[in-house]
Amino acid sequence: MNIAPEYLAAIQGYGYTRTEAEFLYLVATHSGYFTQRQFLRFAGVEKGWVASRFTEKLLRFRHGRSTRYGYQTRIYNLYSRSIYDIIGKDNLRTRRRLPNDPIRTRLLILDFVLGHLEHQYLETAADKLAHFHRKLRFPLPTLPGRIYKGIPSLSHTKRFFADRFPIFVPSGPESLSLPLAPTFVYCDTAEPGLLRYISHLRRYEPLLIQLPAFNFVYAAASDTKFKRAGRFFSRLFASDSSSDPDRLIRYFKIRQLWEDHKTSSLTRADRQLLRDGDRRFHRQLFQDAYRLWTAEKLSATNLASVVHKAKIDECRLFLTCLLPDAYDIFERFSKDYPAHQAEPAPKIAVPELVPLLLHRGSP
Repeated sequence: MNIAPEYLAAIQGYGYTRTEAEFLYLVATHSGYFTQRQFLRFAGVEKGWVASRFTEKLLRFRHGRSTRYGYQTRIYNLYSRSIYDIIGKDNLRTRRRLPNDPIRTRLLILDFVLGHLEHQYLETAADKLAHFHRKLRFPLPTLPGRIYKGIPSLSHTKRFFADRFPIFVPSGPESLSLPLAPTFVYCDTAEPGLLRYISHLRRYEPLLIQLPAFNFVYAAASDTKFKRAGRFFSRLFASDSSSDPDRLIRYFKIRQLWEDHKTSSLTRADRQLLRDGDRRFHRQLFQDAYRLWTAEKLSATNLASVVHKAKIDECRLFLTCLLPDAYDIFERFSKDYPAHQAEPAPKIAVPELVPLLLHRGSP
């Protein structure tokens, strides 16, 4: 966790303690929503009155609002623009009201971050865009995004990395078991299927296939889907033994015919190999090799070296993370509390703190 001192001082200026200020910064940056139990885990205490005093202050200052869900669990939404303004994140959408399902995902995301504070996160969509587009030079069409319709109806905007799932570069003592490569996190809910996870991977696939090395963390409150998630990941991103020099040369020949508009001789199989090759050989290493090959400056022996180097450089690691809470609280009656009205302090039965374990998956 590396929070600028001026941001903490600004939040503390409202009357929050340093621990409360650090927690509010993390909530504003990563989720917008939290529970008292999450604050207690972050603060490292088990006394419910510590969290009650903090949330009472949040409501009294009108920085947040409270909603009661099942099992007398209250979820707090940090919505005040004044907090987001003073930490330089006034354009974040985490402050908005959300339906129950996205709120659950935000709580899972916050659980992951609170358990892995040592890493350097790309905190906002702008940070992620700057890293992958401006620094690493990936084209915008390869970055995950969503199209939002505007006013008038003919206008539209594409927002990149709109899902807000964490992305970080490993750092700190626990990162010794992780390659120093971009690490992508997906937090899954307790629903039985993997449809959302599969859709997420498909959305990120154009970016991930260009990265010779990356880590992917599948996080959930139950391990029941860990193996299935790992198997699907392996089908998409495992090293492909079929990427041999002969296949690469065949792809280069078909691609050259396509670019020279000599497509009449191409069969359906050729066109399928071209589509597959565009996906498989999109990395800069292969693009450079193609330019040299078309200029007749690259032999079959050289191409074999290119394929060998690509396989050596490739490191795509799947990991799993067990989260402490499934948040099975949204199917029951809920009630809103005005921001200025502090609800009665609940008696919280704090469970035993469960560490967030990051370990190698076994696809």
